[in-house]
Amino acid sequence: MSNPTPLQATCLCRTSTIQIPTALPLTAHVCHCTTCRTSHGTLFAMHTDLQSLPFSESSPPSTFRTYQSSPNSGTAYFCSNCGTYMFASYFYMREGARHEGFCVSTGCVSLSDSYKSENPTVKLEDVLSIDFHCIIKDTIDGGASPWAGDWSKETQVQFHGNWEEPPMPSQEDAEELGRKHVYPTGRKELDGWCRCKGVKVRITREDEARKYKTGVCVCDSCRLATGTDVVPYTWVPRDHAFFVTKSSDGEGEELQEWPAVWDDATKAKFGNMIIYESTPGKVVWGACGTCGARVFYQKYGKTVKDGRDLVEPLTGLFGADVTQGIMHLDFLDWVAPDGGVYSAEDAEKEGRAGIMTRNVNVMYQKWVKEMKSRA
Repeated sequence: MSNPTPLQATCLCRTSTIQIPTALPLTAHVCHCTTCRTSHGTLFAMHTDLQSLPFSESSPPSTFRTYQSSPNSGTAYFCSNCGTYMFASYFYMREGARHEGFCVSTGCVSLSDSYKSENPTVKLEDVLSIDFHCIIKDTIDGGASPWAGDWSKETQVQFHGNWEEPPMPSQEDAEELGRKHVYPTGRKELDGWCRCKGVKVRITREDEARKYKTGVCVCDSCRLATGTDVVPYTWVPRDHAFFVTKSSDGEGEELQEWPAVWDDATKAKFGNMIIYESTPGKVVWGACGTCGARVFYQKYGKTVKDGRDLVEPLTGLFGADVTQGIMHLDFLDWVAPDGGVYSAEDAEKEGRAGIMTRNVNVMYQKWVKEMKSRA
């Protein structure tokens, strides 16, 4: 008899662990649209489609918060304690009719304990795979599409620029978006915000010669924090990173210093955010308390070379303005360690590297080298 709940979904703090009844194998899709990027804080979202949610839509688990952008939109479900965006319902049109779909954030998914005990040699990558990438053109510059897909598979992972066009015939078509895009010149600040625009972040620099290092991590914590297996961060001195809030008269904006420490008074000041300490007194994660978008990671005591505090906003937020692209090669210095991405061993250990990260490890490193050679 097959296991009725072979999968489970878990958040960063493990407060929300949901068993998922489903048949195997399953496929996931990778969406590059602006809504998904600003919902997770990443360059794309990874969603595994389900026949239904593993709980009642009218009565979700008490550990969840929900978000709807409008009364007629789908619903996002995220952990109220740590902010991980875990499940969603959504609507789509097919043959002139409106349908409802359901998905779980792929980065939250693992084999259930009962399934692993019955099938000790099976890995998650054996029963879950990516079948297509979609809405590439929302990124303007192609985003991560040159290195996020595995074009070498016999059954090629398809890339859709949008739903009105046939799939792109080759990886070069996705890369061409980046080659054609021209970034603004002279920018001294870069803004990003979450899906609901309740949290806005700004990073600044003295001149356009200064670029902020940006890297990709695939560790378990980053995956569980965002619901996505591949997570980008930009490393910024704290005195050059700000939260942007409405002015007291409601007519303009004010810059709020990025806190050095998230104590109770500071949490109260930023009451629209979920602040979670995964390591008390050392590591803090921030998410929008309204829509669930992951906003930042902050490790106390982590500094730049000159000793200034370092903060790490999620790079996907800076793709919210769709006129400027999302890779911001004029502002960000994309870097890769010798291993390609950070903490690739975590994905191998968890038996999920074959879903995406093993290929990304190779392709991202290649892409970074190409970008450096063009600079």
